[in-house]
Amino acid sequence: MSKYIFTKKDSKTGGIKDCGYMRYDSISDESASLYFYGDICGASWISQWFEEDKAPQDVVDFLNEITADGSTKKLDVYINSGGGNVFGGIAIYNILSRYKGEKVAHIDGIAASIAGILPFACDKVVAKSSAQIMLHKPWGVCEGNADDMKKYIESLNTCEQSIINIYAEHAINGTTAEKIKSMIDRETWLTCGEAAQYFDIEIEQGEPIAACISDSYGLYKNTPESLKSPTPKPDNQENNEEKQNRKRKLQLMHDCMSMRLF
Repeated sequence: MSKYIFTKKDSKTGGIKDCGYMRYDSISDESASLYFYGDICGASWISQWFEEDKAPQDVVDFLNEITADGSTKKLDVYINSGGGNVFGGIAIYNILSRYKGEKVAHIDGIAASIAGILPFACDKVVAKSSAQIMLHKPWGVCEGNADDMKKYIESLNTCEQSIINIYAEHAINGTTAEKIKSMIDRETWLTCGEAAQYFDIEIEQGEPIAACISDSYGLYKNTPESLKSPTPKPDNQENNEEKQNRKRKLQLMHDCMSMRLF
């Protein structure tokens, strides 16, 4: 396991400081692995609170790093995410789609909400049959007058159509856009074995890893009970610090929504 450290210039001192990192496995000179094992964020200043969270710029920086020598490596993308920011997720999908190397996605535990489209940015999707995928309507918070609300509705509808189009591009067995929309409207949770009846997913043997902890599960209508109440971690300094960081992240997300930035 290797660690790529993101840096930025300190505006006060003029020096370079660390502002987060991304873990990845460099399997060989010919390949690399990218993990989405947390929430999808819209900006790096939110994703830096937890190493497993990812924002579009994090992915751009990572791809620039692994291609810095001029080579185009095979990329294995591992996904265990409860979703997150819809605009960030669509941007990451497009960033990965443009990557010219061979790409294989692995749904390790769960690909929920906007994380569900990320596997389909790759050339092949593989998953354990009991891993999960969830489709639902994008949502958000808007403040303002009726004109602002109307624009926001239009923006959400555009995002939903983009999501439908992505799934439709990878549909099999005669699955139509109308069928996909009906699943999205109902907030549909599927095992990957079930999802493989509708979408181009290759099922492999074995058990999935445990679904990741996500700040998004409490926002969904049909979240399985097992995801709503994860096993609590024992209190210690490290876990207490994680709790405080998660509170700060949730406050940042709330503030962004209030300012219509999220």
